[in-house]
Amino acid sequence: MHGSSDASWEGQASDAAIAALRWVTSAGIAVDGGMAWREYTAPGTPICDDLYAGTAGVLAALAEARLSGITDFDDYARAAVRRLRSVASASAGSSATATDPAQAASVPNTGLYTGLSGMAAALHMWALVSGDPDARDGASAVVTAISGIAASTRPVSEWRDIIEGEAGVLLVLAELGDAGDKRVASDIADQLVSQARWIDGLPDWYPRADHPVFLPNFSHGLAGIGYALAAASTALGRPDLLEVALLAGQRLVGLGSRPDGAIAVPHSIPLADPDVPVCFGWCHGPAGTLRLFQLLDQQQPGRAWAGYAEACRRAIRSSGLPARLYPGFWDNLGQCCGTAGVGEMALDRYQETGDADWLGWAVTLAQDVLNRRIADESGVRWSHTEHRLDPPDLEPDAGWMQGAAGIASWLLRLARVGEEGVGATKLWWPDHPVSA
Repeated sequence: MHGSSDASWEGQASDAAIAALRWVTSAGIAVDGGMAWREYTAPGTPICDDLYAGTAGVLAALAEARLSGITDFDDYARAAVRRLRSVASASAGSSATATDPAQAASVPNTGLYTGLSGMAAALHMWALVSGDPDARDGASAVVTAISGIAASTRPVSEWRDIIEGEAGVLLVLAELGDAGDKRVASDIADQLVSQARWIDGLPDWYPRADHPVFLPNFSHGLAGIGYALAAASTALGRPDLLEVALLAGQRLVGLGSRPDGAIAVPHSIPLADPDVPVCFGWCHGPAGTLRLFQLLDQQQPGRAWAGYAEACRRAIRSSGLPARLYPGFWDNLGQCCGTAGVGEMALDRYQETGDADWLGWAVTLAQDVLNRRIADESGVRWSHTEHRLDPPDLEPDAGWMQGAAGIASWLLRLARVGEEGVGATKLWWPDHPVSA
């Protein structure tokens, strides 16, 4: 088994991650010849198979473990593959807009973090790192199912965003699909562009038609949708989509530029909470928004986009995180809203530049995460804090975006980067501009 019990930070990160994955896998439930996970670990909560909180997210974490040479969890991964293939097969003929709550767990939607697109992505991740032909064939079958649903349903989702809407579906079909799937992806891109709201010549999107508040960062709005259009422009051979993405980037720069030269785009427009106008994580902050700037810089280098990405990093570094500066500030450790997502950004920058300061800061973030872990005979996990509740500690979650699977995955990547250096292998993600 990869990892050690020595006092090095690499060993500490790896050991904690492995213990966390033991806790995550122990929460699996045998079902349909495979294994699934609950949205929350408490008994009686529904089974969830998506990338955000369920089976697909656990499989992504196990792919990260395999990338680090850890084979202890392969049986769980193969069981997750069987479960996802079963769910996708049952979903192939279903409507993408079905809303029956009783079917929500077994007939997921097409979203990237909430449904079939995330299942395809997780199967593809596992196939890439393990060579598992069942996962490879499963990913292909799920993409075909998504394409069929999208071809017969307009729009394919009521949502436009990258987490659960058309932008995430567009990414997966454009990156993983065949020629027919790409034609469907092109139609989805046209649908997305037609839904833009144009403000002073620049586009923005409401998360859905009946949600008239802009959430312009990565998870639910402009940055994520712009990213999907920019990525699809290459995959589909459509430079017109890149032009829209460039305009989206311009709007983000205008919304987020600060007098100190940093960029932090408001959480919402109009502001949902004027006392907390900006966040700093992947979902609603510069850690996610800079991904669009990175991608635009890759596609049109030398046009200031790299500087805008650096301005986002400046906002994060000057924010004071991971210190808990006041009640409600930096109470989350996960991939979506917290330290693991910011830590991924720090590792990205170290691997891009070789600047040891970024690796050092990632280690600082990891030490804070390790100091806040719960460790006992059942394994390692983490509790987020909600200062408005009494008691404030939330129930630990096993999933990717808010739970131990995502945190453990980042710690494993950190240990691998520490051991292998800037050239350390990276796990492919559809919405990550520097993954391999």
